[in-house]
Amino acid sequence: MMPINLSKTSRENSGGGASVQPVPSPQTPPQPVTDPIRALRDRIAARVFDSYCDSALRSELIRQGTADLGLDPAKAALLTDMTLEGLLCANEQKLCDELTGVLRQFTDRDKKLDPKERSDAIQMLCKPKPGYAKGLALHVADALVVDFCRAHGVRVKVGLLRWAIP
Repeated sequence: MMPINLSKTSRENSGGGASVQPVPSPQTPPQPVTDPIRALRDRIAARVFDSYCDSALRSELIRQGTADLGLDPAKAALLTDMTLEGLLCANEQKLCDELTGVLRQFTDRDKKLDPKERSDAIQMLCKPKPGYAKGLALHVADALVVDFCRAHGVRVKVGLLRWAIP
């Protein structure tokens, strides 16, 4: 049996044993990213938890994909959305866009949103889709409906016979 020198300072073979490689210091610069797509997917999987990705986190992930990994902004956004979908994670931005589309459908002709239409629109997107654990957060949906009504001049029923913009 041959003795092996395991001290950190020894860099030479002693008696035919294996040499010890120097331990990299914390100041060593990070290795360049070889696959930015894989790196962004890994970041998304690490940062998203509870099966819900809010708009702020999605924007931050896209920014990291463009600034840190050198991806095109459109490609980073598409990759982020596809990865979230693959993880069966609710994408708040996508769900908000869908809710806006539903509200446009309900209000384009008469510029009124009755309580039943409001309830239907919110339930459609706050209820988790098949395979997903969560849907759009209720407080986000409520705020979006109010903002949509204000921005597009849509009136909601506020009394027995009264309609007003919230």
